[in-house]
Amino acid sequence: MKETYIILARHGVTEWNRISRYQGRLDAPLSQEGMEQSRLLARALSALPIKAVYTSPLSRARICAGMVAAQHGLVVTPLPGLIEICHGEWEGLLLSEVEVRYAELVRQWRTCPYTVRMPGGESLAEVEERSWAALEFMAAAHPGEISLAVTHDTPIRTILRRVLNLDQAVFWQIKLDNTGINVLGCRQGRWRVVVLNDTCHLGGWLKAGEQLAL
Repeated sequence: MKETYIILARHGVTEWNRISRYQGRLDAPLSQEGMEQSRLLARALSALPIKAVYTSPLSRARICAGMVAAQHGLVVTPLPGLIEICHGEWEGLLLSEVEVRYAELVRQWRTCPYTVRMPGGESLAEVEERSWAALEFMAAAHPGEISLAVTHDTPIRTILRRVLNLDQAVFWQIKLDNTGINVLGCRQGRWRVVVLNDTCHLGGWLKAGEQLAL
């Protein structure tokens, strides 16, 4: 039986990403940089025999997915399970504002993230369940083929945590860059990570990680 591949790509960057403003379900648009990242992602994936392109309903993912789909003559299919976590009352606030207003909850979010439900928002367990269901749906719909899902940081993290059977406490110890490419393979119901956060299309990890003090 041929292996089934699902490519998970995070959307291009937004201005809110750059200034650390919580987006969640708010539909912050791609920045010019994010649009260019999306074009580079589409070029990087153009030679692969991708059979289906799925996306989060939010425009920052949908536009990115559309650029890839256009290279393959495919129609983008929105999948609600791929949408970003709902940050509830944190949405629209800067990280610095959240740290002041919800200091204890932020501490808990950074150390024991699966125990947190943001006021009016989702828990990571809920995100993981719906994201995993979306992954299984895509795999079942395209057995032995390659599909792409353009989604968000949190859904990808929860899926990777589950595939690798990582402790919930290490949730933040995976780096996911905007338009980073992650590839999962599945054969006879067993998932494995094939590629993790590939950013070669952006100039490699040194360029993608400009925050590093080298």
